[in-house]
Amino acid sequence: MFGGMICYNTCMKSSVRTIAIFLLLVIVSGFVGSFLGSQLRNSPLADQLKKPSVLEILLMLGSILPIIAVHELGHLAGARLLGMKFLLFVVGPFQVTQTRNGLRFNLVWKLGNFGGLVAALPNQQHSIRPQLLSLIAGGPLASLLLAVAGLALFAWKTSPSPLLAGFVGFLSAVTFLVTIIPMKIGGFMTDGMQLIEIWRGGLAMIFRQKIMVLTSQSMAGIRPREWDSQIIADVMQETGTVPPLYRVAAHSLALFSAIDRQKWEEADRLAKWMEGNVKAYPVGFRQALTLELCLHAIRKGDLTTARRWHDESKGGIVDKSRRSLVNAELALAEGRMEEARALIQSARDQLRHAMDAGVCMMTSDDLNHLEFRISNLPI
Repeated sequence: MFGGMICYNTCMKSSVRTIAIFLLLVIVSGFVGSFLGSQLRNSPLADQLKKPSVLEILLMLGSILPIIAVHELGHLAGARLLGMKFLLFVVGPFQVTQTRNGLRFNLVWKLGNFGGLVAALPNQQHSIRPQLLSLIAGGPLASLLLAVAGLALFAWKTSPSPLLAGFVGFLSAVTFLVTIIPMKIGGFMTDGMQLIEIWRGGLAMIFRQKIMVLTSQSMAGIRPREWDSQIIADVMQETGTVPPLYRVAAHSLALFSAIDRQKWEEADRLAKWMEGNVKAYPVGFRQALTLELCLHAIRKGDLTTARRWHDESKGGIVDKSRRSLVNAELALAEGRMEEARALIQSARDQLRHAMDAGVCMMTSDDLNHLEFRISNLPI
């Protein structure tokens, strides 16, 4: 699943830049708002700018998540238009996931620093580039259409609540502008920056395609030890100017493959690299990686490091069966045997709803091995 999330890069310098961009947007918005207010004060639309009622205020607040949902549904429509496979749809705390047994709805309150997300995998029978362009462009286009509709209803006075229509239109317009301008916000590349990257089709695009191929193999039920070894070698040996986020995604996939092949020295080398670079991955997705670092530390017998990574793995979009597996391993390492047994059973139950069929096979084997170790411990 990591291949669908490569859109993030952060460091102290970029954080300062993000704050500067945010402040600039606030200042520009203030000037634009003041200018529009002065122009509308004596216009025919002035009577619509009345003091909002309590109901209108509540409706405006309640429209924020639907506005985000429209943007994300635009991404989803763009993905499905060219045959991409749906994986994940997130708006605020609401999450819909494609599992092996169909769609699953969850409420998740600690996803990270984003309001919405769509993840989809390309159809490998067709060129990946146009699929990604359609996926990414769909979001801003949907926001633009909603902005035009809302502002038109406000201007033409055809809405029961012109003020609400104007609010929806204005916020949708802001969403369109913020996502279409090429930049990074909180470390995430905006849709505009991603479109430019994919349109150029350079090294980063090729790298991204290879990671998506590995992700597609896993989603199709190929376990990590059987992923294409040549692609793994290619992404690990690339020395060009590939964004740090992409490198973290590549190392995470290589780590899974090494662990599943029981190549422990290779896994240890990859884990050490991940420890120093995992913060290049976004909060919300990073927890899936820190959870694996926790598991690796447990298997090495380093419980101090394991607990530190475990603390950093709370929340986020994480395979619940992998989380229960790691919790079971930690419980056993700390002598909480009955809790470990209960967590193993939870992990087995959660496997039915997991998204990644290939990783599920690996998790099932891990659970069997853990259960065998527990059954052979002295009473």
